[in-house]
Amino acid sequence: MKRTSFLLTLLLVAIFTFAQSQPSRRGVPATPHPIEYVQPNGDTLVFRLIGDEHFHYRMTLDGYLIKQNKKGYYCYAKYNKKGETVCTCRKAHNAEKRSKCEQRYIEKNIPNKIKEREQNNQD
Repeated sequence: MKRTSFLLTLLLVAIFTFAQSQPSRRGVPATPHPIEYVQPNGDTLVFRLIGDEHFHYRMTLDGYLIKQNKKGYYCYAKYNKKGETVCTCRKAHNAEKRSKCEQRYIEKNIPNKIKEREQNNQD
């Protein structure tokens, strides 16, 4: 009887140890703190990471999707017909540093998910 109890205890410890050693399937959330990035031309851009290590993206503080291009600049991004995010030709700037021309461009061409969500919550 003692031997059976000992083997059962040993088996339970082995199962518990194995279960604890397996990697978690849940993602670790992105940092909630804004990130400051210096663009290759010296401009500073502050943005947020959204998501976890499995699915993530970057947004300006006022909610516009951005993506880094091949030259290292963060540009405004939008979805193509396949649903993939692609860089636009416009480099991203903090809201207070945008020109009127840039502001008109992004209001017309770049969806702002945060503003859309706020409008849906008010309805």
